[in-house]
Formats: sequence, C-alpha cells, structure tokens
Amino acid sequence: MKGKTLFICLVLASVLIVGIIVAVISTDLLRKGVNMNEQETNVSWVIASEDPLLGKYETGDELFTKRVFNDTIGYWHSRRIDDAVVEGDYMRYLFDRDTKELIEKDMHWRDDLPEHLPEIITKEEAESIAKTEGKGKTMNTSLAHTKLRYIAPDSCWHPVEPTPKNPCWIVYFADNKGYNIDVIIVDAVKGKILGHGVPFP
Repeated sequence: MKGKTLFICLVLASVLIVGIIVAVISTDLLRKGVNMNEQETNVSWVIASEDPLLGKYETGDELFTKRVFNDTIGYWHSRRIDDAVVEGDYMRYLFDRDTKELIEKDMHWRDDLPEHLPEIITKEEAESIAKTEGKGKTMNTSLAHTKLRYIAPDSCWHPVEPTPKNPCWIVYFADNKGYNIDVIIVDAVKGKILGHGVPFP
C-alpha cells in the first residue's frame, strides 16, 4: 500500500514539475516574442531629400527603405541606373532614434558606370538567346524572373570573367517542378551569352 501511495506521489510530483517547466518556458518565449515584435516598429519608403532626418545628408530624389527600431533608425538604398540594378552598390545610414545623431554611414558606389543605360536588347530577345543554352524553361515568378543588372566585380551569383562593363540580362531557368536549375547571363548590348550564373538553392 505504501509503495502504491509513494508511486502516485512521484507521478503527481513529476506532473507538477513538468507543468512548472512548461509554464516558465512559455512565459520566457512570450516575453521574447513581445520584445521581437517591438524591435522593428515601422518600415516605409522615403525620398531622401523629403525625409527630415536623411535630408540633412542626402539631397537627391533616391528612394530609401526606412526602418525604425527601438533604439535606431536605419535607411537603405540599392543603386539603380534607369531599369538596371547595380549589383553590390548601396547607401546605408544608421541614426540614434532619440538623439538623431548619425551613428554609421556605409556606402559602396562604383565610379566606372554611366549615368544612363546604353541601347539594349529587350527582355524577350534576351530570353530567346538564353534558351539556346539554358536548361529547362524560363522562370517568371516573384522569386526568379529575368532581370537587368550591372554585375559586380566580386559577384558570387554571377561569376563572369572578366566582369562585363555592359548591363546584362540574367535569365533564370527551372525544371518541371519549378526549381531553379540554370542561370544564363546575356550581354544586354551585344546580345551575346557570357556564361552561367549560380542557381539559387
């Protein structure tokens, strides 16, 4: 009888301990969740010269992503030349949210590129050229579709040597299941295939 009573007590004690542990973990996760939700409070798009804080440093009409955090305000701009993304070029500002003091400025801006795009072939022409060497079918999804880019010299996604000076069409190909299996890089001025890019995972 004593043994049975002892066994029941041990079971109840174990259930109680497990319950306490679950409650503590749940409370801790809830607290962390609240903190994470409070960390980033606002994301918006702003024109540099029209934003009171950023406008003190940037007077152009570039479009920046503005993110307001608990302690800081961050601005990010990815460079474009007309419709072409300049891979690896950006401007980044970080301010103290309370004092509005500039904490950090980071910028990478190539100086060997034109102000505007030269005459280029169309996206459809580039896809037609890429199909002669690409595997699968061209992709047209939110994740991957044909894009116009100036390739960065140290590009890990578009490792073409030497680095093309012209803008390039990046054409993505997928297998029957929709997975990206090939990337063809086409010189957007000469209409020539320059090589393969790296498919995304």
